[in-house]
Amino acid sequence: MNWKAHKLLKPPSDAEMAKMDPVELVKLHSTFHEAIDNAQRDPYRYGFSLPHWKFADELIEKFRTLLLLGANRSGKTAYSARKIVEAALANPDGLIFCFAQTHEISVLVQQRAVWEALPAEYRIKKVNDGSISYTFKNGFSDKKAIFPNKTQIVFKTYTQYQQDDTILEGMELGSPEPTSVNIGAWLDEYLLGMEMVDRIMLRLATHNAKLIISFTPKDGETETVRYYRTKATTKERKFVTEGLSKPQTVPYVQHNANMNTGISFFHSKDNPWSGYESLLEQCVSKSDDDYSLTALYGVPTQMMATKFPRFNPDVNVLTHAVILERMKDSTKYMIIDPAGSKPWFITWIAVDVTDTWYVYREWPGLQHGAWAEERNGKWATGEACKQRLGYGVSDYVELIRELEGTEKVHTRLIDPRMGATKYSAENGGQSDYIIDLQAKDVIVIPAPGIDEEPGIQAIQDKLAYSPNKPIDAQNRPQFFISDECENTIRSLQFYDGKSRDHPWKDPVDCLRYGAVYGLYYIDPNKMQVTRQGRGGY
Repeated sequence: MNWKAHKLLKPPSDAEMAKMDPVELVKLHSTFHEAIDNAQRDPYRYGFSLPHWKFADELIEKFRTLLLLGANRSGKTAYSARKIVEAALANPDGLIFCFAQTHEISVLVQQRAVWEALPAEYRIKKVNDGSISYTFKNGFSDKKAIFPNKTQIVFKTYTQYQQDDTILEGMELGSPEPTSVNIGAWLDEYLLGMEMVDRIMLRLATHNAKLIISFTPKDGETETVRYYRTKATTKERKFVTEGLSKPQTVPYVQHNANMNTGISFFHSKDNPWSGYESLLEQCVSKSDDDYSLTALYGVPTQMMATKFPRFNPDVNVLTHAVILERMKDSTKYMIIDPAGSKPWFITWIAVDVTDTWYVYREWPGLQHGAWAEERNGKWATGEACKQRLGYGVSDYVELIRELEGTEKVHTRLIDPRMGATKYSAENGGQSDYIIDLQAKDVIVIPAPGIDEEPGIQAIQDKLAYSPNKPIDAQNRPQFFISDECENTIRSLQFYDGKSRDHPWKDPVDCLRYGAVYGLYYIDPNKMQVTRQGRGGY
């Protein structure tokens, strides 16, 4: 008796068949092959659910956002498509947006996965009034599928959003009268960042709809993934050995109640169609545990490359109120990085008697937009950086005075190259930023540190402490930053120093100018420099 090979269904062994009644065996044989044929014909009704999908199902029932961190070929795309189709068919008058990186990826990956998840009666060229039409070459007609219950699945790309961020305006995602899990959006792979996510969440709010984010962290953890994983608690773990030099326990299910997010890790081995043996062989050949953790288990092992691996938001970022309290007795500095046609980036730093830094103000802040934004897995100029304010020196002087009020700033530094760059003055002569600022009683001096590396190292020194020991007066960093300085925080997380025009370079430049200059505490009573080691708070 011949049995079809199948990844999930296993035929009885010879010994088991020998014990069975012939009629029973024939019935089992028929049922076995019928199940395989039905799954191929109609995956929606008869398709096989992988065992690890149940964890994701529980999370999307409980939380507003489901983050799927998938290892290579772990089945996260198939799962997401299945949930999208289930939501579309169960919930009337709904609208579901599916975003992919590019049109090509949308057609080849996302749209095809949705097509393969449809019931058999919908997998024909035209359905009912022609509202569903699909080809493997071009995907869904008009990039949407409209079902008889009037629910629409609409396929978009991040490129479209970049070109016109108003495509979300006025949209009410999800269904107004759901009868099942109400999903309103699916964001796949390298989405643009939290600004876009925030806009999506606003569109989901009206119908209290849910969001699926699926991501393979092969290049490291993105800002968005880090945002959701920060302070998440692990609820399920797995002890894994394959592809690793030493066994490890890895997260399998996490909850982030603060973000109303459930996180499910899809392992390659959990998907019998993953080609796991080949993946494992590749991982073994590399002898790199970090690579294996990502490729086999979907566990991010690093941020996308950064120059500041010691920076830890859980340690270095404090609430603004705490920063203000700790810097009551301090010496204040301001650092300016003019940047051609871009807005200037300005940073304020207070230094206390222990030589500890408190970064307490930045301009522009995140209220003006992000200085840089993630697009297709790469950093690009952000909204704050792109603004063409038309500010001259007088405007920046007014801005500085407004932000500082009555506070006393001891020293003001400026990018030595841009600060001294000559340009035509109003009187017809030559001038520069240093001269023009001084003329308006904002005294700036050129910062040292044209060479980048010494400044980077000096910041690293400020960030240094032993993470394996309790943080106390003797073991703590000398660098803290207000949670309101979000552009500077992100620059420390994502600046990799690989190019002179990296979008996050400007906030980092302000910090390194201060580090190389050697900001120090001045006793206001004695008017002299006092330097102490790492003392108490």
